[in-house]
Amino acid sequence: SAVPKAPSAADEEAENEAMYPLAQENFKRWNDALQTKDYKKVAALYSNKDLSFLPTVSPKFIQDAGKDTEDYFAAFLEKLPDGTITADNVQAYGPDAYLHSGMYTFMTGPASDRQPVKARFSYMWRKVDGDWKIVHHHSSAVPKAPSAADEEAENEAMYPLAQENFKRWNDALQTKDYKNVAALYSTKKLSFLPTVSPNFIQGDADTEDYFANFVKKLPDGTITA
Repeated sequence: SAVPKAPSAADEEAENEAMYPLAQENFKRWNDALQTKDYKKVAALYSNKDLSFLPTVSPKFIQDAGKDTEDYFAAFLEKLPDGTITADNVQAYGPDAYLHSGMYTFMTGPASDRQPVKARFSYMWRKVDGDWKIVHHHSSAVPKAPSAADEEAENEAMYPLAQENFKRWNDALQTKDYKNVAALYSTKKLSFLPTVSPNFIQGDADTEDYFANFVKKLPDGTITA
């Protein structure tokens, strides 16, 4: 028999698009189950076979849809979660499985003090004995972006090292040994635009050639700002 033709990118895109409404429908089933506040209904959407579940607010790696999944949702539902997808993508794996990934936001807490929790998600849904079940679910809170103060502190912590490395470079110039200077430059993916050369240097041999001439000028550098 002839070798089956591999699906084209257009075929795969069409398959993904065809699966998208089902992914939306299954997410709604899952979120609607959260609104019932019945942890057993939520846990029942997870497969008893080969489950891989990394929840948002638990350090556990859950691998069964029984007690561990039920215990997790018993606690999670106390937060009164209600999820909304804010960005997503669907990849079909044949007619009976798909990966749904993206970003969602949960509103949690009592009606008088609802708080948003932004998170990333991935679900793998698969038909198991005729029913769509979650066989993989990973959910993690979006990492907090570093503040300006955090970035400033990181920069300040690096400053002494920058001063030390400049001194190593300038001290190497004082040896008048171009190989000592060139040895401070990486031999991999170098990008070097020298002061007194029109060349764009990307290799160690060219670096040595440049400094062989440059050290003849007896350079001695001082940072002024």
